Amino acid sequence: KYTLVHSENVSRYGVILGEALGFDKEKIEIIRKAGLLHDIGKIGIPDSILSKARELTVEEVSVMRKHVELSVDILKHIPALLKVIPAVLCHHERYDGTGYPRGIKGESIPEEARCLSLVDSYEAMTSIRSYKKALTIDEAIEEIEKNKGCQFDPYMAEVFIRLLKEKRELFIKYHNSMKV
Repeated sequence: KYTLVHSENVSRYGVILGEALGFDKEKIEIIRKAGLLHDIGKIGIPDSILSKARELTVEEVSVMRKHVELSVDILKHIPALLKVIPAVLCHHERYDGTGYPRGIKGESIPEEARCLSLVDSYEAMTSIRSYKKALTIDEAIEEIEKNKGCQFDPYMAEVFIRLLKEKRELFIKYHNSMKV
């Protein structure tokens, strides 16, 4: 149930950011679908890891990271969803190249994935998890600001920060309407 709420938020925030970035309708639709499906591979991750209330061990992190490839393995069998695969595959890549699964960086990361990475991280930051409290919007803005150019595409981060400030009530409304 948590993953559904998370994915709906990621999809919704991704569309808002994609529109603000001036993406065309096809790219926005890819982001919308990828937001909904980016974590589908978590169905292959043990519940003991997904719901663990403490920090994951190195081995558990390695298992958790496999959700990306598991997602791609599921999506590649659905012709109508082939275009979302690059965004799903690369949503944990980091702008500085230290992400996973391929360690690509900067403009080599598909735009849709850079967008998805940013909104996925924001959604995770502002959500209560079994192992952490939720950050406020202002705290999340500080984290995004701090990670511009290393974790996040700096231009997209600036646009998203502006959106969070200008449309704060919209983000609050969407976030609160999705609570379980």
